[in-house]
Amino acid sequence: MGRTTGSANRPAATGDDATMAQFKITSWNIKHMHDAIAPGGKDAARLPFIREQIAQMDPDILCITEATPDLPLLQQWAATLHVPYVVPTIPGTAEALAKLPNNPRKALCKLYGYPDNPLSGSQWIWFLVKALLNLGAELQDPKIWRRFAASQYADAADQQRTDGKWGLYYWAERKAGLWNHVRQPQVLVATIAGLRVELIGAHLRSKLNSTRTGIWEDEARTTFTEPYLKEVMNDRIKLATEAENIRKYIDARFAQDANPAVMVMGDLNDGPGREVFERKHLYFDLIGNLQGSIFEAERFLNHARFDYGTPVTGSGEGLRWSYKLSGKDPLDPTRDPHLLLDHIMFTQRLVAKDTLPRIRSGAGLVEHAIHERVNAMRPRKVPETSDHRPVSVSLTLA
Repeated sequence: MGRTTGSANRPAATGDDATMAQFKITSWNIKHMHDAIAPGGKDAARLPFIREQIAQMDPDILCITEATPDLPLLQQWAATLHVPYVVPTIPGTAEALAKLPNNPRKALCKLYGYPDNPLSGSQWIWFLVKALLNLGAELQDPKIWRRFAASQYADAADQQRTDGKWGLYYWAERKAGLWNHVRQPQVLVATIAGLRVELIGAHLRSKLNSTRTGIWEDEARTTFTEPYLKEVMNDRIKLATEAENIRKYIDARFAQDANPAVMVMGDLNDGPGREVFERKHLYFDLIGNLQGSIFEAERFLNHARFDYGTPVTGSGEGLRWSYKLSGKDPLDPTRDPHLLLDHIMFTQRLVAKDTLPRIRSGAGLVEHAIHERVNAMRPRKVPETSDHRPVSVSLTLA
């Protein structure tokens, strides 16, 4: 397959061409990546097409969610892509791996903040950074996240916690508890065009509930049973507090820095059934929890899909989705099956006028064209590269 010339091969911009210098950041949920990348993995046939899709997208930084927990395997693979990529790590990683060289997932769980089990602990978040860019990129120790976020809770008990958990309260119940991230957000710190940028990679818990029977009170499927509604509401409250915890970390950064450059990206799992529960029961939306209040506009997170498409005509509206349900939404069959689960958001520092680097209008997109082109070449028996479409945004550097 042919591929486009990427930023790795672009000459340094000079003169009028400097306005075209771009830095591309992509976030992609690569479904069950470990099954594709592991030697003898059951989905190994997908791997050449995953490689090709990354080559054609050619991101300078790639955030992968649902990635393999096997760091050495990922590092070896990343170095063999169309251009070499490195996988930034947390200090102490090499020492932890040396203690359990045959089980890298277990070796790194505590250090990276993941649960020590093969189910929820098998979908990790990693950043791949082009080796030649020399960004000085490093992952931040989750201890910093936990202390920064905890400092922003009003509840004194939450402020004292250092284990990454927070208080959880269920609506209309005298029930309280604790919750924490199913997958600890990972923070990449990198210097882009002289600016310190924090990239938060997130993969929030799924809202797909365990209950598959006893959902409806009536044959017309208009009213949920009370046990199901209670279960699904409690699960969505947990999900909402994960988004709020990310917001708490960002608020902590604003308490330290008047104008931090922060980006949030990844699979936020705000669907299916979003409208049913958020409009009829919760009365707020997940992304709103994360973006912040317009009354504190300097802290509000912009969304890379907001002006996707031609800014004047808004012709990209029908393309603002990254995941398509295989059938009808089981909880809301009349809704559009196209969902926007994968997001990129950023603070005002990255859109400020007359400053660089800068995210200009129309700089975000969903990689529909490349995803479709690459997958059109695979044999029918080979699964798609992923059930999620990658999302990207470009920063203007000069």
